[in-house]
Amino acid sequence: MEQPAGALEVVRSIDSPWRAAVGAALQSEGLRDSQVRAAILDWIAAMPPPFTAEQVVREVVGGLGLGSRPTVYRTIDWLRGGGWLTRLHNDDVERGYVRTLPGSYHLVCTGCGGIQILSDLDLALLLGPHLQALGFELCNQHLELYGRCRDCSAPACDPSDLH
Repeated sequence: MEQPAGALEVVRSIDSPWRAAVGAALQSEGLRDSQVRAAILDWIAAMPPPFTAEQVVREVVGGLGLGSRPTVYRTIDWLRGGGWLTRLHNDDVERGYVRTLPGSYHLVCTGCGGIQILSDLDLALLLGPHLQALGFELCNQHLELYGRCRDCSAPACDPSDLH
């Protein structure tokens, strides 16, 4: 899709596989990859994590003059619902987001925002007998574990922070 003048003129580190997969997901759900959505998704794909929704609003809506705050937030909600973004839970007032892939489990570093993906874990197999005993039919699953990566681990996490 052709970019508007000035839009993301230099995209050095765009996450092309993520962006292409999101575009395919939009299409499979019958949603258009409109100029505004494309600008939002391109911006997200190019930004190092974590980033905030308000950064997207400032850059895409304010800087490029495309879309609106509600459009940015609706797009982020759609991405989160589909497993394409994970929200970082930390002490900041504004929540940060990081790009992810659907159907995987994530170890999210609250220090740097980095994500490690666990793709060889099948919780349904581990929890199956318990879910069956409860009469619970699993329709979908999502797991995010928060902590600090090896590089951010000092000082150690306070166990009292676990809820």
